[in-house]
Amino acid sequence: MKKTLTVMLIAVTFLFAEDFRFYTDHACFYDKETPFVELYYMLPRHALGWKSAGEGQMQGKFLMAVNIYDNDEHVYAKTVAVEDRCSVGDTILVHEYIPEQLGLHLEPGTYELHTVVRDFHSGATSESRRDIRIRSFTGSHLEISDIVVASYAGKTDDENKFTKPGMYDIVPMANPEFDNASGIFYTYFEVYQLSPGKAYGVQSSIRDLDGNIIVENEEVKAVAPGKFDVVIDYMDIRELDPGIYQYCVRLEDKNTGETANADRRVFMTGETDMDALLYDDHYALGEEALDSMFQVLRPLMTQDEIRTYRRSNADARQKLFVEFWKKRDSDMTTPVNEYYLQIRERVRYADEHFTYMNKGAGSDRGRVLLKYGHPTEIRRSGFVGGEKDHEIWYYEGMRGEVFFVFCDLRGRGYYELIHSNMEGERKNENWRAVIQGGAKNY
Repeated sequence: MKKTLTVMLIAVTFLFAEDFRFYTDHACFYDKETPFVELYYMLPRHALGWKSAGEGQMQGKFLMAVNIYDNDEHVYAKTVAVEDRCSVGDTILVHEYIPEQLGLHLEPGTYELHTVVRDFHSGATSESRRDIRIRSFTGSHLEISDIVVASYAGKTDDENKFTKPGMYDIVPMANPEFDNASGIFYTYFEVYQLSPGKAYGVQSSIRDLDGNIIVENEEVKAVAPGKFDVVIDYMDIRELDPGIYQYCVRLEDKNTGETANADRRVFMTGETDMDALLYDDHYALGEEALDSMFQVLRPLMTQDEIRTYRRSNADARQKLFVEFWKKRDSDMTTPVNEYYLQIRERVRYADEHFTYMNKGAGSDRGRVLLKYGHPTEIRRSGFVGGEKDHEIWYYEGMRGEVFFVFCDLRGRGYYELIHSNMEGERKNENWRAVIQGGAKNY
């Protein structure tokens, strides 16, 4: 029966694969034999087809078929029913989700996780395909498991599928996205190969993508009950600006001095940012605002997108920007567009730091920042006689070492790109002579 249901769900996927969106995630934990893997899901309550259950109650049900493949080999299959209830007249918000969790053992490697979710009453169906990497554990060195982002963490007397290990309820968030108005950010992880009966310390922080510490907890010390222990951490995130961050953990065995590190990418979105992340704001922009956005984003657009924009009316231009962000979303399993957040952060940085004539993101440095990101290294000229003020931006790992040379040619604080070894960028092999020629003396 389960096999028949799985085949049926997969078959209807091709007709209804986009009826709604759900989210998936996973975490790996140490086990002596093979890693223990937990699969996490968040299913949208608003997509449920509710039916009367009597006594003022409504019932909804999802059928979820989960399949895992190792190349072409089918290594796991399970179908579960996920039920929910609400009272007649209750308002179901668009951001309410039902958590679900499955556990299994898998050998280290990369697999394809294929999930099909179907609403039992309406027949609405959606599917997700994603690769999952199952890590290996040494079993001999200090290590940290995968980090679980949780919507709730606390002690419990009633053991259930979210209980770890026998006394804590950890309800996972399959989409690691937080509204900073929620106040508290919870995580759960396990630590292995500690010195039994000896002290160990854990310190956590939230950092920006450049590695700068934004929020940091004081180190917490504990005595290891054995070689294994669990850690539940929380942080106050109310002061965090919307953006992409790294949650980082450092573990130290105070007996041996051995350390281990782990991190997890998370997304912070304020309530006012959600419309932008869902692209609703573009439909409210007038022609002047659209043209302004076009000038900023033009370096990131394809020639076909540029031509389409120029020959389109306002309505078509609005739709073009919606598609522009959607096509570049690097992870469709999350509710936020990571590319959008990255570009927004770069625009904000450029507008704050490249201020000459208010050019910001429209300056040469702003354009390079938007297109290629923050450089690995910046070398700036000092107050040296015989040279114009200049900056050289280096990018390591981008087709070897790529660099961009910006120079204040007129001595007015405006740095123009005069040379780069990047294909398609401005080139002047005599750029050193440009920097030195006619320079003012300090």
